[in-house]
Amino acid sequence: MLKFIQSGRAALLSAVAVSLALPAGSFAQALEEIIVTAQRRAESLQDVPLAVTALSPQDLEQRQIRNVRDLQASIPNISLATNTGTASGARIFLRGVGEDESRSSADPAIGVYVDGVYLGRQTGGMLDLVDLERVEVLRGPQGTLYGRNSNGGAIKLVSAKPQLDEEDLAVQFTAGNYERFDARITGNFALTDSAAIRATALSKNRDGFHTLKPNGDLAVNTREVGDVEMLGVRAAILQQFNDNWEAIASVDYIDDDSDPVPDSRPGVDVDGDHFTIEPAAGTTCSSRGPALFAPNGCFSGYSSEVNQLGVALSLKGDVGEYSVTSLTGYRSLEDNLASRIGFPYWQETDQEQISQEINLASNYDGPFNFVAGVYYFNEDVTLDSIFVNTFTLGVEATAWAIFGQGTYELIDGLTFTGGLRYTNEDKDLDAANVTRGGGAFSRVEKGSFNNATYKGALDYQFNDDLMAYLSYSTGFKSGGWSPDCFSLSACFLPVKEEEIDTIEVGVRSDWLDGRLRFNAVYFFNMYDGLQIAATVPGLGFTRFNVDETQIHGGEIEFVMQPTDNLELNGNIGWLDAEYDSVSMSQAGGLTNDGAACPGGVATIACALGLELKNAPEFNFGAGGIYRVRLLGNEMSLGLNISFEEETYNLVANPDSSLTDPGLLLDARIAYGDADGKWEVALWGKNLTDREYARASEATTPAVFAAEPLTYGVDLRYSFF
Repeated sequence: MLKFIQSGRAALLSAVAVSLALPAGSFAQALEEIIVTAQRRAESLQDVPLAVTALSPQDLEQRQIRNVRDLQASIPNISLATNTGTASGARIFLRGVGEDESRSSADPAIGVYVDGVYLGRQTGGMLDLVDLERVEVLRGPQGTLYGRNSNGGAIKLVSAKPQLDEEDLAVQFTAGNYERFDARITGNFALTDSAAIRATALSKNRDGFHTLKPNGDLAVNTREVGDVEMLGVRAAILQQFNDNWEAIASVDYIDDDSDPVPDSRPGVDVDGDHFTIEPAAGTTCSSRGPALFAPNGCFSGYSSEVNQLGVALSLKGDVGEYSVTSLTGYRSLEDNLASRIGFPYWQETDQEQISQEINLASNYDGPFNFVAGVYYFNEDVTLDSIFVNTFTLGVEATAWAIFGQGTYELIDGLTFTGGLRYTNEDKDLDAANVTRGGGAFSRVEKGSFNNATYKGALDYQFNDDLMAYLSYSTGFKSGGWSPDCFSLSACFLPVKEEEIDTIEVGVRSDWLDGRLRFNAVYFFNMYDGLQIAATVPGLGFTRFNVDETQIHGGEIEFVMQPTDNLELNGNIGWLDAEYDSVSMSQAGGLTNDGAACPGGVATIACALGLELKNAPEFNFGAGGIYRVRLLGNEMSLGLNISFEEETYNLVANPDSSLTDPGLLLDARIAYGDADGKWEVALWGKNLTDREYARASEATTPAVFAAEPLTYGVDLRYSFF
């Protein structure tokens, strides 16, 4: 494996070096400029001194990125999976920083933003990417401009705006294996000279990949598990008041009744298949057994209902030399889940959040400009859970922040960026109806967290096509509580805040008259108080903080247009992530009370030798699309490959938790009108039908399989 990784690195780096050496005359048209708002103002991607990837609607279509999960192959050093036992929970890690606990008292470490509105929960975060203007993925702590729980990075989904000069009605249908059928309709219409509406509706249906095969008197429950059944709608109205001011009011609703991803035991069950859920050899299912402890392969109640509602109002305009933005957001989430992680569990989640942000950005002609703002967020979430024990867990969080970031051109080409954000966050925990062994108790706790995050950066513009930068930035994730209560000594234990400091050195460049775009970055993370969940000796399964962790690595991204017909892209990421300082009690939790250590004895040295979960040492993605005129229309052939070195997705690094996607292959062939009026496309994903798991749990142990080979056809038609 090491030789393969080294040869893969060498091949990709050699390809980049060769492309840099090619003569300009062998290339055709230049790449398009990409505009992003990573720093809260519209800028060219190549002028932004931070690690950010931007994907256009064409990129999303050609690379078959239809869901947040599909970003895996297009972003260096990202690890994406559905939260264990859920249907749409988003477990996102960037550069080894992330959070895989989706329940109410734990917050994300990677912020997901829908048109600027932060999503407070991971549940429901595996959103479909429909009718977007672009996707921006910001890597590294975004403590200054984004703040709340974006200490590992941010994923920004930017919807297509209603257009005053566009009349369009388009439909798209997808049919595929496993009885898949999706339907989508999007319309954009001008209402007046100054108002327009844009709306999209999406329906998704597909049979499950898994077969549940219980035995004994439960054999009658044999069925398919993992069905997809989702309906989503979004509508936005644009109103322009004059040349300087506009408002956009939007509403979105998702009704997702898809099954959760079930757990299987390919190394233990009868046939060793990732996609069969059956008892281990020698285990007999019985309807007379306690439902709370039904073995893997005997539990048949997998179900999920997730309803999300979002309402937002954006107001933007100019006052003299300043741009003012107000963004008001309301979101609610209801989740009714029956699934299994080691043991069967049932939970109902009710969440509401409201946020308000006001930004002021200068538009000076001189060397200095700034962005400043205030932010307010309130979230109320209640979790009713049966997981070995029963309880109701309520958490209310109220946060406010004030922030500012300015840039100053010190000399011609050399610019300094400085930013500061102060955050105050108060949390209340109310645990009630906690039932254990026939007894019951309640607990009420409060937490208050204050933090100042900052950023300093220098960038130098060598010429119009080459910029290099050096930055130091910090991030902050507030503390909270464990959502578990498996023992009285480990009931809803508190965790302290996380803090991360990152040094980053990067280069952004265009070559060969803009026909090759090459960006690279090196980073070093110093992580204090990493929040983690594991079994702590003397306490049981809970959450705790790790003293110090260090992560460093690099990233390369390139896009190249060799000819008018061919476009190539690629990304490479590598990580070196390790625990740097732990206490003896932390070592016991990290090693599962010594289970990961020689002789079964927990030691600090053993804990320091563990790999961080969800932090593969090496990954790459590469692809290309070739377009050709055929019979007066356009045919395109797209191919994408990706590779990710095996990594552990559990803290103690048991072999059963190895994620090993290996080399994956996707392809797409499309034929359609050159003006985009209609198109038909054949596509396939995971064409080698590789079986692997993206997540696992240690109790059974069991894994949660990634999707097998899927294929189908897309039909798209625009009526205008």
